[in-house]
Amino acid sequence: MRVCLINPPRVQPKSWGKPNVFQPIGIAYVAALLERQHKVSIIDASTEGYKNLEQIDRATYRVGLENKEIADRIKRWSPDLVGINIPFAGWRKTAFDVASTAKSVDKNIITVLDGQHPSSRPTDCLSNPNIDFVVIGEPEETMFELVDVLEQDNLKDLKNVSGIAFVKDDGTIFTEPRPPIRDLDSLPFPARHLLPMDKYFAAVEENHLRGEISKPWTTMLTSRGCPHNCVFCSVHIVMGRKWRGRSAENVVDEIEQLVHNYHIKQIDFGDDNMTLDKKRMESICDLIVKRGLDIEWFTPNGVRADTLDEELLTKMKASGCKKIRIAPESGVQRVVNQIVKKNLDLEDVEKALVLSKKVGIKVGCFFVIGLIGEKKEDIEETIIYAHKLKKMGADAFYFSYATPLYGTELYEQAKRGGFLRDVFSDEALAEAQPLIETPEFTAEDLRELCTRANLVNATFTRDKLKKAIRDPKKAIKILFRKN
Repeated sequence: MRVCLINPPRVQPKSWGKPNVFQPIGIAYVAALLERQHKVSIIDASTEGYKNLEQIDRATYRVGLENKEIADRIKRWSPDLVGINIPFAGWRKTAFDVASTAKSVDKNIITVLDGQHPSSRPTDCLSNPNIDFVVIGEPEETMFELVDVLEQDNLKDLKNVSGIAFVKDDGTIFTEPRPPIRDLDSLPFPARHLLPMDKYFAAVEENHLRGEISKPWTTMLTSRGCPHNCVFCSVHIVMGRKWRGRSAENVVDEIEQLVHNYHIKQIDFGDDNMTLDKKRMESICDLIVKRGLDIEWFTPNGVRADTLDEELLTKMKASGCKKIRIAPESGVQRVVNQIVKKNLDLEDVEKALVLSKKVGIKVGCFFVIGLIGEKKEDIEETIIYAHKLKKMGADAFYFSYATPLYGTELYEQAKRGGFLRDVFSDEALAEAQPLIETPEFTAEDLRELCTRANLVNATFTRDKLKKAIRDPKKAIKILFRKN
């Protein structure tokens, strides 16, 4: 069977500035498994058209190839099946546009959606007449079995493919849930040869990713799943709650391949819990050093502070770790425990920060504001706490609004309590705006607090600091001025 996997154009808030590129490693994993029996191509529409910006509204851009170019590419490849990944609801429209485009090329093309949004909203996705199937959960094995059944044209066997949903006789059929992949080493390495690797390299030379990535780079996953229960987190929707790690040897074999085949110099480890198994993490670091692999690496999604100690951090530094991110989420322990439900001691955050600074690893910190049950005073305390961490050595801070993504406990809390703003929609999820209001705060309160919170990233002269304190609404502009 001929399969075309598509990373659709993305929707990006204008407030994020110049678009960066991101490597769709999840799609490349699916492609690698499918390649064992099928002909596969990948269209990374958001990267291949990353210079093509189309203003959607006052808050967002569409970034990526135009639909006509996508149609031409599909026509040239002539696939039997088009798979489209939707990482979250904000990209729903562009993904549906891609499905419509595929059907306009040939109405017999089978369309399949996978990703966080289809997994959390399968019925909504299947209500679109251009969508034939939805993959729920981890996609690799499900896509492989689905394509095999469709190639044999044995539609009676569709019900035996775990982890899919489809419409039949005006009703939606859900097959048995597919359990998480237990042995991640059994998966082939991502099919990066199908990705436009040169474009990723060229793009970061032009616009350094996060200001840190400027050399040939890639993204890797060494583990999947998260056993924790943060109310806003959507990771479990696709990857499950059971943590699974690849073996150290398998991880470093992939790194070695990347260095030799693609001359990779920098790696973003996209795990959500890379350091959960300390011994495994130490083994990964030791093997990188033993094999003489000269790389720099980062953890942009963060690691848990309470999994770090000086011995591990020292090994991480020796193996090329330049910067980690940790996630206090709040500066108020009650909020962390009872509202975020993170079960993380803030003292462990401070210990990890001090130790990281000691061994020479930079640290960025994630915070979330506007949670249900949080008070404005709590957010004020969080801002004060961020300044404390800055004095202790943290060098970057990332404040985001609590976003009620479908499939999360936060979404259910907001829906049940009537806290979703009237503007809430799939499109609004892409706008980086407050979507929750409670008796404790308004959307405008959160905007002002977030502006003030982001000032922790700035270095001010005394006069500029006074000006920022007097008028916090203008302070965000000061962040981008030279002192």
